Amino acid sequence: MGVGCAPGDSMGFVLLTGCEPAHAMPASTASPALALFVHSTGTGPFMWSRHLADLPEGLAPLTPANLGYSPATALPAGQASTVADEVAHLRAQIPEGTEAVHLGGHSYGGLVAMSLAQALAAEGRVAVRSLWLYEPVLFAPLKADEAGLPPDVAREVAWLYSDPLFLQEEHGGSEAWLQGFVDYWNQPGAWAALPDKARAMARQVGWKMFQEVRCVAREAQDFAHYRFAIPLTLVRGEHTTPPAREMLHRLATVNPHAEVTVLPGVGHMGVVSATEAVGQSLRAHWQRALA
Repeated sequence: MGVGCAPGDSMGFVLLTGCEPAHAMPASTASPALALFVHSTGTGPFMWSRHLADLPEGLAPLTPANLGYSPATALPAGQASTVADEVAHLRAQIPEGTEAVHLGGHSYGGLVAMSLAQALAAEGRVAVRSLWLYEPVLFAPLKADEAGLPPDVAREVAWLYSDPLFLQEEHGGSEAWLQGFVDYWNQPGAWAALPDKARAMARQVGWKMFQEVRCVAREAQDFAHYRFAIPLTLVRGEHTTPPAREMLHRLATVNPHAEVTVLPGVGHMGVVSATEAVGQSLRAHWQRALA
C-alpha cells in the first residue's frame, strides 16, 4: 500500500489545531473576479492561507468551508451528502455581481471544483476562467476500469472497495474509520501521532468526511466527463499514492492542453507541506490563465 506523503510531508489534520477563518466576502462586496479554492477532506480553508498573498491584482480570494464543516451547516450522522449538495453550497458563497471565477481544489476539493466549473458553465452567469487542481480524487472511474489499470493501482483500488471499513455506513466517521483514512493518505501511525485537539476536531466532522469519501468512490464520473477548454493546471506529488498518480494521468489524457506538474519529494498533502513548490505552480498558472 502506497502512502500519501513522502517522509516529512506533513498532513492537513495537523493544522486543524490552528484553523483560521475562511476568506469570504459579504454578498454586498462582490468582486468582478474571484479566485475560489475548495479544501480537501478533513482540512479547512486555512490550507490555502499561504497561497493567497500571491494572487494577481484584481482577483479577490474566496476560501469557503465545505458543507458540514461549520456549526451552521453541520451534517447529522446518517444524513447523506452528494457532490451536487457541495456544489450548491459553494455556489451560494459566490456574491451576486461576480463576473468571473478561477477555481482551485485539492483532493476531494478538486473533484468539487471541476463539478462547480461545469455547473457554472451550464448556468451561464459567472464565467469560469481557469482551473488549478492538486491531485483531484476520482476513485469511481478507476473502479469501472479495473482490468485496464496498472498493477499497483489495481491492487489499491481492489483493496479500497473490498475493505469492510471505508465505504460501509456503519463505520463511517468512527474512530477506526478516521484512523484508516488518515493513515492511508499519510503513513501508518499518522492518526495516533496527531495532537488530541486535532483528533477531536476531526471526530466532529467525521461523518461528513465519510460522505466525501463515498462521493469520490461512488459519484465521480468517467474521466472524459471532465473535459475543459480553459487553462488547466494539474499538480501531483512525486510520492503520492498509485491511484492518485493514475487519476491525474487520465485527467491529463482527456485534457491534452493541461499543464502537468510533478513536485519532487512531495506527497498528497503538498498544498500544506510544500508551500514554496505549490506557490511556484500557482504563480505559473496565473501567468498562463491571465495572459
